[in-house]
Amino acid sequence: MFKATSISTQTRKITLALTMTFAAATLFTACGSDDNSENTQTPETEMSSENQSNIEAIENTPPSEPETEVVIEDEPVAELDQTDNTMATEENEATGASDNTAVQADEPKSEGPQTHVVTAQGMIFNPLVVKINPGDSVSWRDMSTHNSESIDGLIPEGAEKWNSPMSENYQRTFTQEGIYVYKCTPHIGTGMGGVIIVGEPVNLEQIKSANVTGGAGRLVRRAISEAESM
Repeated sequence: MFKATSISTQTRKITLALTMTFAAATLFTACGSDDNSENTQTPETEMSSENQSNIEAIENTPPSEPETEVVIEDEPVAELDQTDNTMATEENEATGASDNTAVQADEPKSEGPQTHVVTAQGMIFNPLVVKINPGDSVSWRDMSTHNSESIDGLIPEGAEKWNSPMSENYQRTFTQEGIYVYKCTPHIGTGMGGVIIVGEPVNLEQIKSANVTGGAGRLVRRAISEAESM
């Protein structure tokens, strides 16, 4: 009986000890969980405060002024435009000089004697009036069935008369200034002839006073008109 009571008492003590140990372990676990919860909330609170400070700092920062950068970028552009304009002006001047040189090169040189061509076309000479310098020549071409003959009294005084062969090309050099009226001998009735003005029309009054009619009269009137327009 005594042994049984002793064993029962020991069993209760062991059970009580285990129960207290389990309770202590449970309480320790609960306390640790609360501490972790508090530790976890602290960084969030600190981060929230730091973010709030950053937001306030950003809001209080004055806005930057970009105008300075725009001015710096525009200045080189203006200088570039001015440089481009200068280059374009220089290029235009150079081009203009080249164009002038080309025009001058294309113009016939007045130095030295020239040969002027008159072509017989049907019953006319083309051109009808030729203005030349002393020392220049006139060449009549395509003269089939035609000739070239000076008209008496309608050339300068002292100038040499001429009468070219029929149906042959002919060339003559004129050295004396004045108006020369010529004809195609077989076709003067149709007005076929022409006028040559060498240098200044020094014999204009002589031509005006000439008493001619028909085809020769028409040539004289044309010679007077051309000479007076010079």
